[in-house]
Amino acid sequence: MPDPHPQRPFNKAALGRLVDVSRAFGPLKAVDAVSVDFFAGEILAIVGENGAGKSTLMNILFGMLAPDSGHVEVAGHKVSFRSSRDAIKAGLGMVHQHFMLFPGLSVLENILVGAEKATRSGLVDYRARRAEVQELMQQFDFSLSLDQPVGKLPVHARQQVEIMKMLFRAARLIILDEPTAVLTPHEKDRLFQMLGRLRDDGRAVVIITHKLDEVMEVSDRVMIMRAGRKIEETPTRATSRDQISRAMIGREIASPPKTDSRKAGIALEVRGVSVARPEGPLALENLSLSLREGEVFGIAGVAGNGQKPLVEALVGLVPLSAGQITLGGVEITSLDVGARRRMGLAYLAEDRMRVGLADAARIYENTIAGREGSRAFSRRGWLRMRAARQSGAEVIRDYDVAASGPMQRVSDLSGGNKQKIIVGRELAAEPSLVIAENPSWGVDVGAMAFIHQRLLAAATRGAAVLLVSSDLEELFALSDRVGVLYDGRMNGIFPRAELDAYRIGAAMAGKIGGAA
Repeated sequence: MPDPHPQRPFNKAALGRLVDVSRAFGPLKAVDAVSVDFFAGEILAIVGENGAGKSTLMNILFGMLAPDSGHVEVAGHKVSFRSSRDAIKAGLGMVHQHFMLFPGLSVLENILVGAEKATRSGLVDYRARRAEVQELMQQFDFSLSLDQPVGKLPVHARQQVEIMKMLFRAARLIILDEPTAVLTPHEKDRLFQMLGRLRDDGRAVVIITHKLDEVMEVSDRVMIMRAGRKIEETPTRATSRDQISRAMIGREIASPPKTDSRKAGIALEVRGVSVARPEGPLALENLSLSLREGEVFGIAGVAGNGQKPLVEALVGLVPLSAGQITLGGVEITSLDVGARRRMGLAYLAEDRMRVGLADAARIYENTIAGREGSRAFSRRGWLRMRAARQSGAEVIRDYDVAASGPMQRVSDLSGGNKQKIIVGRELAAEPSLVIAENPSWGVDVGAMAFIHQRLLAAATRGAAVLLVSSDLEELFALSDRVGVLYDGRMNGIFPRAELDAYRIGAAMAGKIGGAA
């Protein structure tokens, strides 16, 4: 078996360097005296928990933030970037997690915008620019139609446009923030091959990621950050996934074991469900599935293939244009959100701030939300404050929330602790159905393991869990079965024994289906 991390004879020239860089936001020291080199011909992975300082560090390198102390060097010279425009001129490029593209413009127009190379007369020779772009595409094996509007491209092609923008601007140091978050396994492999070509071309590539398997697969060196500091820096071939995880968290993370807790009873039945869009084709079309008590059923799919309409239809946020839904043998198709929740439906919303939490409210107010009128928290129309605060205190204790107490405002909490508040509130009532929508988005590996443990505990108790996730690792770790949504339809259901990233990825791309 070939070594996945062979010794590479790359040029040890530092294309960029951060020297003792620090940056604070009020009393919080986001980056604390960090130094790191970015070498030509190398892929560096930067990992750490949420709030570890990764993005702040890269924003300093790319000129989006100024350091409070320390400095940036490019090609051996100290620089002081006033903006990202200065960084781009100096040969740096960055692909943000949320792409910076104009959907109404063509691929070529997006690549050229801001770098048209106009002549003295102010005119742009588009024929010459097109030829330059086509030559770059051929060099790095890109497959893009230059006249296609970017808004009509799939996600992986839009990412290629972002990378082409950097190459056209002659970027030598390239930064990618969570580059595989929205890619299928096949698209991820294609991206990694592309990054390999950039490395072999003598460029420095930096990826920010929380997917440790990908760190081990693609990087040559890994830097681990915790609480704003650089904890460790090592060649990837000299470390392991578990060692990186321990360094990130400062303790051992135990992944919860997955056991089959499925029971005979049907908890959720979805029959022939369709959901209309305001215009165009159906968002969901004739979709059917069933979940048994104690089952974790995963939903995979490229974003925009019906995941959100399915969740909203089940929760009661959108009406059905056809079909019916039953919960515990009772039809709930016509019931509103509140009635469904009273029947035992819990919802871990993807959008914590807009749907999941009242950010300006206190912890206890969030932990009783939806139950404030129940006997547990109300008497003769008056809120039982002691019981309400006790509820908040119990969630803080039972879900390991880093908070001063139930009176603290949710807005003061980190993303992982906010998610724990939602999980604690939703699971406290021991629901019969849990709809978990990307439950570990934006949380670190410690909080992720904790949330996974609680979801599996709910399934062991007998709750059915519908896990909608863009993270295949999460789906494979927790699910008894995985269904793949493609273009609003179910394109295959795969039992746990047949979960394979490439089969699932092919189904996500609409190529194959399966049944279980």
